[in-house]
Amino acid sequence: MTKLGVVFWLGLVLVSGFTTFKVKHAVQEIDDELTRVRKHVIAEQQEMRVLAAEWTYLNQPERLAELNRTFLQLGQIAARQLQQRIEDIPLRPQPAGPDVLLAAAPPDAMPPVAVAPVAVSVPAAAPARALASSPAATPAPIQAAAAPPVRLAKATAGSLDALIAHIAEGR
Repeated sequence: MTKLGVVFWLGLVLVSGFTTFKVKHAVQEIDDELTRVRKHVIAEQQEMRVLAAEWTYLNQPERLAELNRTFLQLGQIAARQLQQRIEDIPLRPQPAGPDVLLAAAPPDAMPPVAVAPVAVSVPAAAPARALASSPAATPAPIQAAAAPPVRLAKATAGSLDALIAHIAEGR
């Protein structure tokens, strides 16, 4: 009976020692992960501070004004440039090219677009016997679909809603 008690207590000590070791090891791993996460957070915060400093430098009004003078040559906005109504905004000038002639013609008067057939070549490595035996394997000419005619929307003297409705009707 005493030998059974000694074996029991020895097993209990071994199991508790092993459990203590595993718990200690798990806590150390969690502590290491916490340290890595804290270092990562500190690095991210430092990067955010650097990016904020760069943003502040890049958005300095003096620097932006110098870049404007160097590359864009934009001027101050005058009060007469601000428009109150959609009718006051000038339309873009029409391009002076063949597109104007096509856009000015009614869609029915546009000449049809001729599409040339395109032949598909068969690679030389393909056996001639397979091509001769199946009619589906013979290449057929491919034709491209004709593009729909181009229609430009006409600006009306109405409101923006009327212009949007006119554009929607054209689609």
